[in-house]
Amino acid sequence: MIRIFKYEFRIILCKIYVPVMLAASLIYSRYLLSTETILGVSDTAPFSGWSFGKYLGDCALINMLITLLIIAFSFSERQKKAGMLTDVTAFPPKKRILIRSILIGGFFIFSMILSFLLGCIFLWRLFGEIHLGNYLSAWGLICLPCVFLITGVGMLLGRKSPALIYVLMLICLVMAFAFKGAAIDINGADYYMSMAAGLGDIEKTETAFTISSGYLITRLVYLFIGLGAYALVDVIYGGKKRKDTE
Repeated sequence: MIRIFKYEFRIILCKIYVPVMLAASLIYSRYLLSTETILGVSDTAPFSGWSFGKYLGDCALINMLITLLIIAFSFSERQKKAGMLTDVTAFPPKKRILIRSILIGGFFIFSMILSFLLGCIFLWRLFGEIHLGNYLSAWGLICLPCVFLITGVGMLLGRKSPALIYVLMLICLVMAFAFKGAAIDINGADYYMSMAAGLGDIEKTETAFTISSGYLITRLVYLFIGLGAYALVDVIYGGKKRKDTE
């Protein structure tokens, strides 16, 4: 299994475009910190949970798109031919699906950890104050649903057609920008801006950081959609050979 893991790692993540896209993600994260976060979201402090949550949600969007691109590339015709080694090894399809999910999901988590650390270091150096508990709760609520959704649904769609993954990318963008104020975006950023603004107008002061039940339910829905997609991949493709599924 370790040999297959290393092989899948090479054909999926050991590509020149992967570190390039990761670097682009970090540059974008730094841009967000120095332009939007430093000003504070909805008149909150730059180091508040609201501002940091919005920052993490925006980082999640770009990292979701990058991860979906990697999934699309992993199902390209060229990658299918490169992956034929697993066909001659009697390696269980379920384990191959698991390995790919770990590698691709791990890339997303790694990207978000880097964005998290970059944000904490930036705010600490500039203001000497961070609220780690609030930041970690925002990170978990944003990252966990995202990673299961994009990898689960992405793997399901990619096995049908890589083109469907680009449709999923478009859906992520539409939900992020076309439904402002509804807090239903997959990347979870809109809640932190709209909630802070709404409560701030009522209280006429900076709103104490809190997580609403509505937002929690929305994140759980996305999490379960991702888990459901994983279950479908396992049921439909887990017992089949590559030649039957790809």
